[in-house]
Amino acid sequence: MTAVLRGELHRLATIRSGRVSVLVLTGLGLFLGAFDEASWALLVGLSTFALSVVGTSQHFQHRTVVLLYLGQPHRLRTLAGQALAYALTALAVAALSGVVVVAGAADTYLATLVAVPVMAAFGVANATVVRRPTWLFLGWAGWLVFVEGLVGKLRAPLPFSAFLDGTAGERAGLLVLAGWTALALVVAGLTAGRDVTGE
Repeated sequence: MTAVLRGELHRLATIRSGRVSVLVLTGLGLFLGAFDEASWALLVGLSTFALSVVGTSQHFQHRTVVLLYLGQPHRLRTLAGQALAYALTALAVAALSGVVVVAGAADTYLATLVAVPVMAAFGVANATVVRRPTWLFLGWAGWLVFVEGLVGKLRAPLPFSAFLDGTAGERAGLLVLAGWTALALVVAGLTAGRDVTGE
C-alpha cells in the first residue's frame, strides 16, 4: 500500500496535468474563498471528486493498470493506497486554498477539511468500479441535477448533498457521506478483481 501511495503522489507531482490541476484548483479555491465560504467548500468538494476520479481512471484509460497491479498484486491494498493518496492531496488543496476562509468561517474550514478526504475516497471507489471518467461525470452530473437537486432539493441524505451539509457544520451530513463512501468502497473492493486486459 505504501508503494502505491508513493507512486500516486509521485505521478500527481511529476505529470504536468496533475500538477497544473492541483495548482489551478488551489488558486480557484483561494479566489472563491475570498468571497464566499460556501462556494469555496462546493468547489473543493467537486474538484476533489473530479481529481480522484480522473487520477484513478487514468490507469485504466492508459493501460498502466496492469503495471500498477503487477507492482501491487493485492488489489484491495492498491485501492487503499489510491484512496489515501487522493485523500491527502485533497486535504492539502483544501487546507491551502482555505487560508482565506479560516479567519471568517473557521467552522466551515474545519468541516471541509474533514469532508474532503472522504469525498476523495468516494471518487476513487467510483472510478475503480466504472473505470471511465466520462461516464462517471455524465452520470453523476445528471444525478446531482435531477435526483439531488430537483427531487431532493439538496437536502436528501445523498452523497453530494451530504457533503454540502457536512461542510455547513452538520455532523449528520458527514456521517451520511461516510456511509456512502463506505458503500462505494465495498462495491469497489468486490469488483476490483475484474479483468483489466480488456480495458
